[in-house]
Amino acid sequence: MKRHATNYLKQWYQDTKSKPLIIRGARQVGKSTLVKLFCEENQIKLIEFNFEIESLLSIKKDEFKLQALLDEIQLKKQTLIDDNTLIFFDEIQESPKMLKLLRYFYEQAPQLKVIAAGSLLEIALKSDMFSFPVGRVQFYHLGPMTFREFLWATGHDYLDQKLMNKEFSPELHAVALNTLRDYFYVGGMPEAVKEFSESKSLVKMRNLQLQITQTYNSDFPKYNRRVNVQRISRVFSTLAHNVGKKLIFSKLDLESSSRDIKRIFELLVDSRVILECIHTDGNSAPLAGEADHRILKPYFIDIGLLGASLGLGLEAIDLEFKNQFNLKGVLAEQYVAQHLARGESSTNAPELFYHLKDKGTQKAKINFVIESGNQIIPIEVKSSASGHLKSLQYFCKSKRPNIAIKTSTAEYSEETFEQTTLQNLPLYAIEYLFYW
Repeated sequence: MKRHATNYLKQWYQDTKSKPLIIRGARQVGKSTLVKLFCEENQIKLIEFNFEIESLLSIKKDEFKLQALLDEIQLKKQTLIDDNTLIFFDEIQESPKMLKLLRYFYEQAPQLKVIAAGSLLEIALKSDMFSFPVGRVQFYHLGPMTFREFLWATGHDYLDQKLMNKEFSPELHAVALNTLRDYFYVGGMPEAVKEFSESKSLVKMRNLQLQITQTYNSDFPKYNRRVNVQRISRVFSTLAHNVGKKLIFSKLDLESSSRDIKRIFELLVDSRVILECIHTDGNSAPLAGEADHRILKPYFIDIGLLGASLGLGLEAIDLEFKNQFNLKGVLAEQYVAQHLARGESSTNAPELFYHLKDKGTQKAKINFVIESGNQIIPIEVKSSASGHLKSLQYFCKSKRPNIAIKTSTAEYSEETFEQTTLQNLPLYAIEYLFYW
């Protein structure tokens, strides 16, 4: 289960000036497993401390001493902390004070390597209990396994090498589309990918996906005690049917006020189980500078979990790939969204933008807009090889980007529209934009 993140962890571990690292992300994306596998692969001694099942007396004293904490850890784990040790504080949201104390590792013992992670950490960080050690920690935002990681896990390394080298061919296209169809069903949750890669059992894999969504539902009481749990569950379920659509809060739950639904939606976004895509005018970088947070559309954390929530079988996904689009391209949009969310760097929080002009005579909707350096790149998602590009052409004519992308099940090609190079990029290659 190779992950991109191991390369970052290796650089972080070898950097003499690195700070304590906090791995952020939704439950079940593999944060704890990532740390364990990294240590195994690099022969690093791992000292793991899980705050859901363990406690530390030394952090509760009025006068904190780092050496007392280190002594307590070594006594409890019956091992010495040396130069080849990584200390891992898991489920750190259960200990708000420990999060504050990470600063002392940076200030007093920078030679020690420390990682922290936790479930629902994004929500906990907004709590009044947490005083964040700004400037004294580093972040890595971990999401589900990408299509490229899926290729590694399922023995398609050769296909990955071809795509990395931008070597397209009809033969590659056929194999890549078949593998992409598998990913549409399996998604990128590590446990589901592992089950699929080892047993090839779609039934067992789907059961795991349903268990993960049930785990998210069981987490709802932890989100905010002031918000009704049944309301959160209803909104979460309804969002699956609103993926890629302009969000109107009042339509998500007829029994709740728009204000309550908005609060619930923000909790789901903070927990990373929902991705929000914000409208931007898209004139120049940074896109956030022209963003309007009142206009947004939702996506799920993972295409496999979306399919499980919608009850989609493999037959339904087959129909999508045979151009019988009952879902009107929802799966293709979801796939692109989760691969664009972390952009060029996972040290930044997930971020998605799109462009919507729904007033006046000239209407236009660009599924996604990304920035690369100072360049703005519009991306139009088509579930099939055909489909008009009126919105994309209008955007290019008015904004004049150097590059525009249409992504679909068609093979790779390029053409020119006025001053813009239009890349027809296969869906399976969207992630590779950040490597070319």
